[in-house]
Amino acid sequence: MKVFCPNCGTENEGTQASRVTCRACTASFEVPNESGQGPAPQPQQPSFGGRPVQSFDRATPQPMQHAPQPVVVQPPPQVWNPNAPGAYSAPPSAGGKNNVLAVIALVSSLLGCLCLPAIGSLTGIITGFVALSQINASNGGQKGRELAIGGIVISFLGCFGWLGYFVLAAASGR
Repeated sequence: MKVFCPNCGTENEGTQASRVTCRACTASFEVPNESGQGPAPQPQQPSFGGRPVQSFDRATPQPMQHAPQPVVVQPPPQVWNPNAPGAYSAPPSAGGKNNVLAVIALVSSLLGCLCLPAIGSLTGIITGFVALSQINASNGGQKGRELAIGGIVISFLGCFGWLGYFVLAAASGR
């Protein structure tokens, strides 16, 4: 038989003259029998989440039952520091100066591409590899790895470019 909870109004199943526990608010109540005997139905109160809602009259304010606890706001565990390393700044420079041979490799490779094909490109390749070995042996004491690699790559491109030019010139009969 369908019965409604007198506390929250939720529909429950029960038998006559038995005790039922509401499935929503867990209130216990008796199911009246057909003759109407049993507990008198209580007026339904509005509820929120199974708990009765207390209504307040504006004419007679109710005192507060307990004072609200103050809200404590704590900063997050890690606060951004603009002066911290890696906070949108340039990475710290590794110690040491640029390797001289790395600079020579880059300059000679550019000269090899532009005007001195054999001498500049070969000088760029040789000095680039020597500079890389010196930079690796210094354990961070020297910089210029990018310059040496750039010199080697540009030198090889210059060699192949000039070689292609001479092959095409020979094939065309000039």
